[in-house]
Amino acid sequence: MMCEKCGINPAAVTLTQVINGKKTVKKLCVSCAQENNIYKDLNMDLGFSNLFSSFFNEGEQSRSVDEKCPLCEMTRSELIKTGKGGCALCYTTFEAAMTPLLKKIHLTNTHTGKVPGKPGSASENKIDLLKAQLKEAIEKEEYEKAARLRDEIKEMEGRM
Repeated sequence: MMCEKCGINPAAVTLTQVINGKKTVKKLCVSCAQENNIYKDLNMDLGFSNLFSSFFNEGEQSRSVDEKCPLCEMTRSELIKTGKGGCALCYTTFEAAMTPLLKKIHLTNTHTGKVPGKPGSASENKIDLLKAQLKEAIEKEEYEKAARLRDEIKEMEGRM
């Protein structure tokens, strides 16, 4: 869908306003949204690095010393800015901050995708994840959800 204001760029921002019960929706490109100070009105910048840094910093106290990876020397602030680790050791170095972030974004901090060289391992990982969700549902006394998860686990195990 194209921007409703300029008609040139693709729409990237949806502005929904409800005034006196009347809802209006505008689809704008990033530049038109910036021209109309929509980001300023919302008091936020919707860029990836700012979104990532808001996830990363939520609930944490500010640090006076910027942590640094001993291998690639990437700093914590560079990691927040780019959203990418510089090397594998970055994930160990910044693990305390990354774990809650990964759980927040992906709902888990455990890889559940395919594992090279192991056919069917994605299904096994999915079953393990479902079993963990089943246990949590039982603990929370969410029995309908638990029954649905149980049935899904049985179905997946039957296919394997």
